[in-house]
Amino acid sequence: MPHRSGMAQDVSPNASDASVLDRFESDDSPVSVVAEIVPTKAQVAVPMQYRVTIDAPQGVTVVLPPIAGVSINETEKLSVVDQPFADYLLTGVEVIRDLPMNTNSGTRRTQLILEIESLKSGLRRTPALEIVYRLADGKTATPDFESEGTVRIPPLGLDIGSVLVAEDSPDKFRDIKNALATPAKSSEKPSPIMGLLFVGAGVCFVGLFWWSRRAKCFNPEQWALQRVAELQNAYESDTISTAEVYADLSFVLRDYIQSAYNTPATALCTAEFLDLLRSAGFEVEVISGARAILSKADVSKFAAAAGPLQEGGNSPFEQAKSVVEDSVRMKNLVQQRTARAESNAVGSTIEAARKKEA
Repeated sequence: MPHRSGMAQDVSPNASDASVLDRFESDDSPVSVVAEIVPTKAQVAVPMQYRVTIDAPQGVTVVLPPIAGVSINETEKLSVVDQPFADYLLTGVEVIRDLPMNTNSGTRRTQLILEIESLKSGLRRTPALEIVYRLADGKTATPDFESEGTVRIPPLGLDIGSVLVAEDSPDKFRDIKNALATPAKSSEKPSPIMGLLFVGAGVCFVGLFWWSRRAKCFNPEQWALQRVAELQNAYESDTISTAEVYADLSFVLRDYIQSAYNTPATALCTAEFLDLLRSAGFEVEVISGARAILSKADVSKFAAAAGPLQEGGNSPFEQAKSVVEDSVRMKNLVQQRTARAESNAVGSTIEAARKKEA
C-alpha cells in the first residue's frame, strides 16, 4: 500500500477553522515534504508564495502534484493569468529540480513554488496536493517502506487581512494611516468627511479591482471548454503525453465543478467526486465518462498511460465536454422552471385581481 503522512490523514476539507494547518511537514516517510505559505500574514491582492520542498535520497524519483490548467512536468518558470487554485488565484509557477543538498548522503532537493493571491479576506484555503515517490531498485528501499508511495499535503489555511485597520475603525487604512493623522498643534477637530471619502474611494477601488480580475477568469463553462480545446490541440501536436492529458483533464473537471457549484471538488477523491455528480443529477453516460478520465489520471500517477487516446465520442476530450454540456443543460432547465413558476404566479395574481373587481 502507498504510504501517506499521518499528519495529512487527520485533516479533511471540511475541518473547522481552528484545525486548519498553516504549515505541513511529513513524518515517517523516506522523503521529506514541507509545504507552507510565505508570508504567513497577507492582505487582499498581495502576492504570496505557496512553497512545496521535497528532500529525497539519491535515486528516488519524485513526481510533482498536477496543477489544474498547468503542465509542470517540463516547466522551470511559467507565468499564469489568474488560474483558480481553490480559494486563491494562481499567477505564476517555478520549479527547481534535483539540487544536491548533502554530498555525503546524496540527498537532493526539488522545490515547487506557486505564486498566489486572494481577492477576498478571511480564512482562505489551498487545495490538497499529493507528492508521489518511487524508490530506486535495491538501493534506497528499506523494509519500512514500499517501493512506491504518496505523501498527501492537506489544504493549508491562511487568514487574509482586509485593507482596513479594523472593523471598529472604518476610516483608517493601513497604508495611509500616517497621512491621515491630524497635526498635534491643530486646534480644530478633525472632520470625518475626509475619512469617509477615503473609505468610499478605497471600497470602490477594491470592488472594481476584484470585479475586473474575476471577469477575466470566470465564466466557468467558457473556461473549461477552452481549456479542453487547448489540451486537445496540444495532444494532437505531440506537445503533451497521454498521461498529461488525463491528469490535466481530471483537474479541469474538478475546477469546473468547484466553480460552477461552489463546492470543494478539488479536495475530493475520485469516488467522492463521482458521488457529487450523481447527487447533482448528471446523466449516467456523463458520469461514466468522468469516471474513465479520473480513474486513468489516478493510475498514471504510478505508471505511464500506454497507447493513443480513443477518438470520436469516446475520446477523453469529448467526455470532458459532455460534463460541461450536461451541466449547462441542467442549469437551463432550472432557469426555465423558475421562469414558468414566476409567470404562473403573476397570472394567478392578475386573475385574483379581476375576480375581486368583478
